[in-house]
Amino acid sequence: MFPTIYYSKIEKKKDNKVMVYQIYYKPKGDSNGYKGYCLFDIEYYQQQNDETKDWYSEIHCLALVEGVARFLKDMLNNKGFMFEEFVKDASEIQEIRRLLYEYYSNKPKPRTDAQHFHYDVFGKTLQEKIDRFSNKYGLHVNID
Repeated sequence: MFPTIYYSKIEKKKDNKVMVYQIYYKPKGDSNGYKGYCLFDIEYYQQQNDETKDWYSEIHCLALVEGVARFLKDMLNNKGFMFEEFVKDASEIQEIRRLLYEYYSNKPKPRTDAQHFHYDVFGKTLQEKIDRFSNKYGLHVNID
């Protein structure tokens, strides 16, 4: 029997800017204009607390099986590829929400403080982590 999966509806306020990071793998020799296979889809945005009206950052990361599988299929033949290291690094990307809440103690703040945290503190950490992972494995990032 499979476990029950619960989905939560994310309601974003109209004035929230959602930053979407997509980490792609494009196989060598793929000459068409296709972006490649998406390994991770990350949404990062601010949300307002209904009770206090303060703001906090929120993030969701979705690991995409097809993209990860295609990447691993090609990389496992590469003698220099370290599977265990990739799993560790990919797990850090997948668990980025835990970093936001456990290390950075993300809590509702007044709008200006929340924006500073969102863009200048955790936003920079997020960008650096994504860039480091992408550069290490020859992936590319699409930011919307």
